[in-house]
Amino acid sequence: MNDHSQKTLKAKSCYGHLGGTLGNRLFERLLELNWFEREEDTTTVYRLTETGKEEFARLGVNFMKRGK
Repeated sequence: MNDHSQKTLKAKSCYGHLGGTLGNRLFERLLELNWFEREEDTTTVYRLTETGKEEFARLGVNFMKRGK
């Protein structure tokens, strides 16, 4: 999806979280990269992996800080 001629993906804020097509694709990619993993026996609960913690820290994201 590096072709700039493609449509821009829509994103929206949903209760303070990133939603829409962009939010969904971003989360799917984070799952592929093993930054998050699904909790066993659930379909909607995910946890941050050690890889995710390391990568977010490398990007300067404080994953322990709560939003506003």
